Amino acid sequence: MKTKNLLSGILLAALYAILILTPVLVLLLGPKLTSRPSLLDLSVSLAFVGLAIMALQFVNSGRLKFLNAPFGTDLVYHFHRQIGIAAFLLVFAHPILLFILDSRYLRYLNIFTAPLAVKFGLLAVLLLVAVVWVAEYRQKLKIPYWFWKFWHGILATVMVSMALIHIFLTGNYVSQPWKKELWIGYSVLFIGMLLYTRVIYPLKLMRTPFTVTEVKKERGDIWTISMNPSDGKEIHFQPGQFAWLTAWKTPFSDSEHPFSIVSSAENTGSLQMSIKNLGPFTAKIQNLKINDKVYLDGPYGSFSIDRYPQAKKLVLIPGGIGVTPIMSMLRTLADRGDQRPLKIFYAYQTWDAVTFREELEDLRQRLNMELVYVIEKPPQDWQGESGFLNSAILKKYIPEDWMGDDTEVFLCGPTPMMNAVEKALQQAGFSEKKVHTERYSFA
Repeated sequence: MKTKNLLSGILLAALYAILILTPVLVLLLGPKLTSRPSLLDLSVSLAFVGLAIMALQFVNSGRLKFLNAPFGTDLVYHFHRQIGIAAFLLVFAHPILLFILDSRYLRYLNIFTAPLAVKFGLLAVLLLVAVVWVAEYRQKLKIPYWFWKFWHGILATVMVSMALIHIFLTGNYVSQPWKKELWIGYSVLFIGMLLYTRVIYPLKLMRTPFTVTEVKKERGDIWTISMNPSDGKEIHFQPGQFAWLTAWKTPFSDSEHPFSIVSSAENTGSLQMSIKNLGPFTAKIQNLKINDKVYLDGPYGSFSIDRYPQAKKLVLIPGGIGVTPIMSMLRTLADRGDQRPLKIFYAYQTWDAVTFREELEDLRQRLNMELVYVIEKPPQDWQGESGFLNSAILKKYIPEDWMGDDTEVFLCGPTPMMNAVEKALQQAGFSEKKVHTERYSFA
């Protein structure tokens, strides 16, 4: 599994590099204009690379499973964000270098008197600034995720379209047929991905809805939703993965939310998600009724024990609602009769709110596991670990022979908790490459 993912990742990374650098061939190949300043060529080449990246943003955000599999969805979305900033800097450098080259280019800043080709270029740059700025400050601006996602897609589409029109109207770099075909190819890729993500894929999801079969209250203000596929087909996923859930609306609405799958991967006839009340959508999830239709897009994610079958020992560390992917792993291991040694460190604020604690006691009997609760605000008669999970607690329960290559660690919980525990794990003796985390930073 690891070798296959590594090879796929290398090939995809190489293909991506080729696609973003190919536009530079527009400058390197073909007739040379000796009178053309080198700074002008640099300005245009940076813009071409930036535009190629922006066009490919529709690919790496399109939830293509072959693309997500080698890297994991959280890493792909993190890359999408960071490479988007890089593309912005590359494109923005284009007019700046032109102004440095010749101050007469400054007159084109007047959008009312500028040539039509320049107008499209200016509008593309302004839209790019807006798209990147709002994406970076969405949470501070308190913009709802679904609203931002809808307009982010529209503005990005218009921006890339205007940039392509700018290139074709300028004409200097599409004067030869093969160069024109190159940019037509990028336009087709861009339009094709747009149609796939906005029309074809939502239609596919609508044809395969899930039916709600149970809505169950859990400890910790959490509701477990059980769902069966309406077409009766088997569900296959890796324990620890997640899916995007759309309820009360269609897949065209952009009102989807990512949740971990909590059920066993061995149960291929049904799927469960346990959802905590943390916002407007999750607060009303309990209102779902039996036989309601919902839509699931997944599975996604690389946070799974199945990606590391060579592991002889497992350390699982859930915090709060981060227990959901861990429960999927434990239920799957129990159903498989897997008796590998497990150490579970479950961090929660209060004992009464510890989700699945009764089932975890049952799982002790089916698995070769040691379960350690770390309660931040324990009851007066509490005999277990209290406060925050730290390196001292980890060292107390984990022998030194668990720090080697035979052990894999899986950590999921609130971001501050994960940041602190990652440091504690390193202090305890675990190498960074052995610690795997799940962060929903893309939502």
